Amino acid sequence: MRLRSLMVGGAACASIVAGLAMWSNQVQASDHDDGENDNKARSLNLTDVYAFREDWQTGVTADAANMIVVMNVNPRSLARQPYYFSNNARYELHFTRVADTNVAPTGLEDVVVRYEFGPPASGTQTITATWIEGGTETIGTGTATTTSLANSTDDTALTNNTITVNGNALTVFAGLREDPFFFDVETFFRMRGGEGAAALRTSSEAVDFTAGYNVNSIVTRIPIAAFGADTKFDVWATVSLAMEVEDDS
Repeated sequence: MRLRSLMVGGAACASIVAGLAMWSNQVQASDHDDGENDNKARSLNLTDVYAFREDWQTGVTADAANMIVVMNVNPRSLARQPYYFSNNARYELHFTRVADTNVAPTGLEDVVVRYEFGPPASGTQTITATWIEGGTETIGTGTATTTSLANSTDDTALTNNTITVNGNALTVFAGLREDPFFFDVETFFRMRGGEGAAALRTSSEAVDFTAGYNVNSIVTRIPIAAFGADTKFDVWATVSLAMEVEDDS
């Protein structure tokens, strides 16, 4: 599980937690790559969540009105190969309004932004976005599609969708990007093997295990005003999948 700090609206900090939950209420924390099994394909494998105010990236004052949340799944994807989002899963961003950033996260779902994907067609998938607040679901669709997943290597061909839900215009990108996570796996195992600090490398010597691998990325620009007067949040993400349970009775 990863914990990072987030500030929106120039106010205070909140937590970012990455995790994986099933509709059967089975919950696991993310360790960037949980592997695959019969119940969890790679497209359901949640890696990282990043959240920041847009102006921190762009330096444009007006962009302080927006929050950017990045949800990455499907680790260890090979370059120039197609990898699709599951069309049976729910990819969800969760937001808890907090007044005091020093209190423990509660896990309350004040707002949920849900993404569901259609079956692949000609290298793309349709996107349905749902804004859930106070138990009310507002669905937005329009012409939202993923950037072509058949061979998305051209940065000039990115598809940024505007999806209006609950009266708010969300800008959504979904597609393949290079994994931004940096992990020197050799040093990690050497340290676990007993070498301790002696195994550490300098930043110039460290070898990034994830370099060259892709992830399926969902990037959302959300107007902070969509949350009302609130400017401090806990943010986390889940991937949910309906599971069949056999009844032997």
